[in-house]
Order: sequence, then structure tokens, then C-alpha cells
Amino acid sequence: MDELTLLADRLRTAPMEVVGRFGDASNATLLVRLTDRDPRSLTELAETLGRAPELTDLEPEDLAVYKPQRGERPLWDFPDGTLHRREVAAHEVSTALGWDQVPTTVLRTDAPFGVGSLQRYVAHDLEQHYFTLLEQGDTEVVAQLEAMVVFDELIENADRKAGHVLCAPGPPDRVWLIDHGVTFHTEPKLRTVAWELAGGRVPSRLLADVDRLREGLAGGFAARLATLLTEEEVLALESRAVTVLERGTFPYPSVRHPYPWPLL
Repeated sequence: MDELTLLADRLRTAPMEVVGRFGDASNATLLVRLTDRDPRSLTELAETLGRAPELTDLEPEDLAVYKPQRGERPLWDFPDGTLHRREVAAHEVSTALGWDQVPTTVLRTDAPFGVGSLQRYVAHDLEQHYFTLLEQGDTEVVAQLEAMVVFDELIENADRKAGHVLCAPGPPDRVWLIDHGVTFHTEPKLRTVAWELAGGRVPSRLLADVDRLREGLAGGFAARLATLLTEEEVLALESRAVTVLERGTFPYPSVRHPYPWPLL
């Protein structure tokens, strides 16, 4: 098996314990530690260290972000209890496109607070976000941000904040995209901080990948997504892929409030 498959299997099966909660998240978002490689509990680690463990004491490859279904805040426009599945579906689409911008994310059933999504934790520069990366203008990073704009249109992302764009220092720097719970709606919902490219031509390399996604949705990939989304949501994704290909340009805002709040 390849490295990503092994990682996904580990996320699905490894024992884990909760390290803490992200206090600024609107839904329950927990940092957890996989304990298959180092079975010591946090209490045992504290005894070894002689103090409470800090994040820097933990191995990044053993960390993951857990979003339990039971911690999802009800929304008026999304079905209750579905946000964690949308997180997983966003990873599946990113992988199908060949862009791999969403950290490996799986559906986890046997977790401390029940079923939810579990995503690989990405060690990143806390000072970087969409606006800082765009301002720096690195060619490779901007190319990744262009892919992000297309990706967000495809998944109908209703909440692309600048802080949902992480940068793992390189070289080359790597852009990672997180927080995809409010996605895949059948109605226009696209809200993002990234409107600078609106109306510009989508690079042909990205269109080729979107076309491959469209072909996959006409085949077995649609069935894979159907385990996470409704039939109508999968069909809407396919329709948006066709729109991107026919238009060939980055989207303009199409909703009354096209920017998320807060921006970061």
C-alpha cells in the first residue's frame, strides 16, 4: 500500500486520546493523539517530563484533528449531523483532482465522542494565512492558491476564511486547506476571501484535472461520494465541474454576502 493509504488506515484504526480543544472553533474541534506508536498516556508523559506536556513535546505525525458529529452546531441551511461527512468528502474530491490540498481525512466511528471526521494534523507556520501568502507572491504558492479557488467553487465552500489556508514551510512551501464542514450545498453558497482572480483564465492544467474529476463522477467515484453526500449533492458537484469547464474562468461572486465573517 502507498503512504497515503497507510495513513488513512492508521487514522481509521489507531487508538487515540484527546489532547485538547480548539477554543475558537464554532463546532467541537479536538486535537487528539494517536497512541499506536507511543502507547504512553498524557499523564505518563507528564511524569516522564516532570511537567504537563506541551504541543512541542508531541510528535506531529501522531496528532490529528477530530470533529465529532455530536459537537456540530445546528445550521438553518445544512442538514443536522452532516458536517463531518462533508469534511471527508472535501478530502476525497481534492484527492480525485490530484491536488491533495486537504490533509488526509477519514470517517472515524470508534472515537472518544462517537462518529466524526479525523484529519491528519499539519504542522504549519502560525503567522501565515491566505492574505500573507498572496502578498508574498511566491509563484508556486500562488499556483496552489489558484487551485484552491477552483476547488472551493467545485465543493461550493460557504466559509473559506483566510485562516483556513495553512502553509507548511518548504522549500517549496506547501498550502493546505482545512475546515470544510459547510460545503457541497445544492444552492449557491460560495463565500471566500479569494476574489482577486475573479474573471481571469483558469490554467489549462487545472481544467484538465477538473475534466478528469467530471469523468470520475460519471463512473465509480460518484458511488464513493454517495456514502458521504446525498445524490442531489453529488449531482450538483458534477454540474459545477461542467460549469467550470465551459466557462474556463475563475468565478465572480454570486451570493449577496460573498465574504465570510470573520475574514480570518
